[in-house]
Amino acid sequence: MILKDIYGRSISYLRVSLTERCNLDCGYCYGGSRNGDDPKRRLSDNTLLKLIKAFSLLGIDKIRYTGGEPLLREKLEDIIKETSKIESIKIIGLTTNGTLLGPRLDAFVRAGLNRLNISLDSLDRATYKKITGKDRLADVLEAIDLAERSQAFGHVKINVVVMRGINDHEIPLFAKWALPRNIDLRFVEFMPSNSPGWGEELFVGEDEIRQKMDLELEPLLINNLNAGPAKIYKHGDYPGRIGFVSAISRSFCARCNRLRLTSRGDLLGCLYDGSSIELGPIVKETGSIDELARMIEYSFREKLYRKSPDINIINGFKPSMREIGG
Repeated sequence: MILKDIYGRSISYLRVSLTERCNLDCGYCYGGSRNGDDPKRRLSDNTLLKLIKAFSLLGIDKIRYTGGEPLLREKLEDIIKETSKIESIKIIGLTTNGTLLGPRLDAFVRAGLNRLNISLDSLDRATYKKITGKDRLADVLEAIDLAERSQAFGHVKINVVVMRGINDHEIPLFAKWALPRNIDLRFVEFMPSNSPGWGEELFVGEDEIRQKMDLELEPLLINNLNAGPAKIYKHGDYPGRIGFVSAISRSFCARCNRLRLTSRGDLLGCLYDGSSIELGPIVKETGSIDELARMIEYSFREKLYRKSPDINIINGFKPSMREIGG
């Protein structure tokens, strides 16, 4: 069974937020707010894995664990290990801020982790502390080194949210740092959120990012349904690659293949739409995994909450990044 929305887009990728908690205070995500994330309202490990098994029957073959900071979820190694036992799940990814990753990286790899994204918005200690509220840059850089040396991920993906007047001057420095290494450096356009840290004046589009970087880039054609929204480029013979996630200036809604599951069990069809399906009650009403998959598929088709690819992604609704996981 292949899950498709009413516009014919196949769904193969599920992003799963494990917690709303985070140990950093990035303004565009938390913005000083730490409400929510009552453990009693989170999906249990068993319920979470039951849902993932059901989604695997619907054609989902890529899972990415996010947060908040997913390493704050108890028994994350066990969750990854159990996910790796689901035969049809081929890709198990993790998006983390990297501050807690180093000591646990080997355990995650042994459990089955095979994709890794690390968020890093500055290479300067003072700027990193200004953005995140914490002096943890050294921990993140060490984790990146360990991940690269592990050779478990091919290219380690580094996500940089570009913000005018804060870190946009570091664009060429990031490129110089990443290109000689097995790193996919991804410049992410600053996306609207409901955090007080969001501001339109901070936005820097892909065209300006390219101008600041001032490099001749050769596009890579990646024939992979799970390649994600980033457009990837090479520069010369360097092993590192440069990518752009440009949801604002270059909408990629037409090729969107993902759904998002919050830590509370709400299934979202689009980052910029408040509609959702509460899967918690559905799990309680079902017995077998097959039955659960059929109910999810039925609910998904009945609920018109996947936006048309012809509609601009930004329509006034602003998500809570800490709840959704980006």
